[in-house]
Amino acid sequence: MKAYRLFAWKTPPRLVEVPVPEPGFGEVLLKVGGNGICQSDLHLMDDWEASPPHLDVQLPMTIGHEIGGWVAVCGPGVTGLETGQPCVVTLAGCGRCRYCAAGWNNYCPHLGKQPGMGLDGGLAEYVLAPAAGIVPLDTLEPWQAAPLTDAGLSAYHAVRRVLPLLAPAATAVVIGIGGLGHLAVMILQAVGAAEIIAVDRSPAALELAGELGADHLVPADADTEAAIRDLARDGGVEVVLDFVGSGDTVGLAARVIRPLGQIVVVGRGPGSFAFRDRALPYGAGLSTTFGGSKLELMDLVALAERGRLRPRISRYPLSRVAAAYERLRRGEVVGRAVIVPEGHDGAGTGGEGEPQ
Repeated sequence: MKAYRLFAWKTPPRLVEVPVPEPGFGEVLLKVGGNGICQSDLHLMDDWEASPPHLDVQLPMTIGHEIGGWVAVCGPGVTGLETGQPCVVTLAGCGRCRYCAAGWNNYCPHLGKQPGMGLDGGLAEYVLAPAAGIVPLDTLEPWQAAPLTDAGLSAYHAVRRVLPLLAPAATAVVIGIGGLGHLAVMILQAVGAAEIIAVDRSPAALELAGELGADHLVPADADTEAAIRDLARDGGVEVVLDFVGSGDTVGLAARVIRPLGQIVVVGRGPGSFAFRDRALPYGAGLSTTFGGSKLELMDLVALAERGRLRPRISRYPLSRVAAAYERLRRGEVVGRAVIVPEGHDGAGTGGEGEPQ
């Protein structure tokens, strides 16, 4: 089978032929229907000089962690899944710790290796996945659902953390209308009632946010803070969802948040924010996130299957994966890019937003 594999740090991956793997105990072999690509992949390929200790990545490794596909083979000990079942893959926790027992598998301290992050990932024709990380699909094609597993889930988890603040009179700011941010706009529309302000440097990204239901579109420039204050009631906003996470964007969030508001930083941008007395209004909170829970992904899939959430997707064949990553590096991907192995799309050729 074909697989896009990283052979050495800071060296471009290559599309090569490798054997189809066989599932071990508790694993399933998936026929890949689609794999979303994101900035995390670029950090892995371009920036890492060694594996983080908690992942113990051994090269070569097939990259790709936003995986949708169909069950091809169930390994020993796997029950409840059938051949041909469409599904997506999420983080598989240990199932034994307090976080897993509470339903927060994404915060499991024993996560270890996952597909695309330590284990071979989904930029291939077939991939192995832990059965504990499988979430079945009903009406969605795997390539449609693949971005929900990371971009969608991270956005949904961030929104869920501030859901009590999203009242009709509230204002929520979304900074960064990329693969995650454009989904956050749709999720805010679907589950909350707050007015939505979208912030981005790209006119195309802002245009997309408007199409998806953002109430106000604010360019990221020297006048951003003043523009947000003019739009917000009483000069401050209840929620900021920061999908950039740079020192500048967190600082902006701190200046426009109101007392008792919440800033959720999802992005992993550079820079820092100096926390000190009065760095935030009284009662305001600043938090980070990591992914989302398996239950949240089930809810997100249900939301998408009801037609309330439809990621903006550009499909690329696996043979053009390197070109897709170059477009991502140049900031030319609007929404999410999904890589589909030739003949694995389940819907013939062509597709929504597919570059030709």
